[in-house]
Amino acid sequence: MPRDERPTVDDAYDRLAGTYESQERDPYCADLEFPATTALLPDVAGDRVLDAGCGHGRYAEWLVERGADVLAVDRNAEMLDRARRRLGDRATVRRADITGPIEAADDGGFDGVVCGLSLHYVEDWREAFAEFARVLRPGGFLVFSAQHPVDEYIAFEAENYFEVERDSMTWAAGDETVEVPFYRRPFSEVVNPLVETGFRLDELVEPTPTERFRERKPESYEKRMRYPTFLCIRATRGE
Repeated sequence: MPRDERPTVDDAYDRLAGTYESQERDPYCADLEFPATTALLPDVAGDRVLDAGCGHGRYAEWLVERGADVLAVDRNAEMLDRARRRLGDRATVRRADITGPIEAADDGGFDGVVCGLSLHYVEDWREAFAEFARVLRPGGFLVFSAQHPVDEYIAFEAENYFEVERDSMTWAAGDETVEVPFYRRPFSEVVNPLVETGFRLDELVEPTPTERFRERKPESYEKRMRYPTFLCIRATRGE
């Protein structure tokens, strides 16, 4: 397919927005990725936090319920409409690309950034990490989750592990299927961009399923106890 005719992330999420709550409730998100990512977050009461790539606002909602002042951003208008309905006036919701510039976010104005399962739509993570570093105060935290590079390499039968490559996954949206493009990458293209943009890596988690995952998806539990699915990282902006 010619490059300019390939499906885009915006196209995919325009079609997925109406049924995306089912993705949030899926055991892979609700009982594997989400608890592991939130476990990396510090006490956010009174903190100003950016939810970068907020989608329907599940992380923004979690943050405001724990006392954070939240700016939630996403580039897809359909997803933002649903985030606004979910959050009401409890958070500020704006349209922006996480690679920047995020016009509503001041230099050094945030105590933390959370980015849940959004970075795999970005080809070069240096762009996003540089923007996160810009908006964070010195010593501010970054917590993000992503698909695990090993899982992507095997599941999508990549020809070259060491390349950053565009691929696509198929999601269900009601009665139709949607091709969602993303970029897979080696582990070095997770860690090196983080360090190069001024962050210190604090903790890296390769989560295993919760007991609730086992109850809801027993056919996948044993494999996911032995095989990586997601990667969750906490880092600190340098002084």
